[in-house]
Amino acid sequence: MSALEQKSHSWTIKAIIFDFDGTLAVLNIDFSSMRAKVFDLMRHYDIAEELIAEKYLLEIIDEVYQILVRRNTSGAEDFYQNAHQILHKIEMEAAEKGRLFAGTEGTLKSLRKKGIKVGIITRNCMDAVRKVFPNIDGFCDLFVSRDSVKKVKPHPDHLIYVMESLGLPGEKAVMVGDHIIDIHAGKRVGMKTIGVLTGRTKKEEFEDAGADFVLNDISEVYRMVEAVENRDAGFLK
Repeated sequence: MSALEQKSHSWTIKAIIFDFDGTLAVLNIDFSSMRAKVFDLMRHYDIAEELIAEKYLLEIIDEVYQILVRRNTSGAEDFYQNAHQILHKIEMEAAEKGRLFAGTEGTLKSLRKKGIKVGIITRNCMDAVRKVFPNIDGFCDLFVSRDSVKKVKPHPDHLIYVMESLGLPGEKAVMVGDHIIDIHAGKRVGMKTIGVLTGRTKKEEFEDAGADFVLNDISEVYRMVEAVENRDAGFLK
């Protein structure tokens, strides 16, 4: 039995949780412009870039908010709202030209028909996702954007909320995404993880992050589920 066969032998897949942007859809968000605008806003509130330890923009906004709160300034709430308005505007502009990948609806429909719970989580705002995927609720059991949780992935609270809502432990689920954030998030709550090569992350990066599988796109997810159930060595090797 190969290493991958051994690794998958104990899998029991009851739910699959998908990232959205880069995994199920293309939004082409201008993250460089988004970051530049938020940092300009920070400087307006006398927050220097050197004070920030966080790497990702949502977490940077939270960190700046906490700094402003500790300074007892009335600007903390204003900064937070203005920063999120910047994110929302740029995400909505991207959503105007966004599209689902060709295999998205078919894959989600097939998984649910098989009796597997489907969740969709994202660091994006709800409005942008629904602009691209208006009937999202008809293709999943649960959709959780950043608007619905205080801490987003890779923080474990995002997926903990999803799994509690679905009534399943992390060990019975798989996290699928196009970024190592998705792999880290899934592993933190005991989930198996799949990286898809539809974003900017390379296969080697997924493997280094500990992804259990790396697939070309989500159209291969259903076949992987069947391969795990049937111990299909041809697919799992």
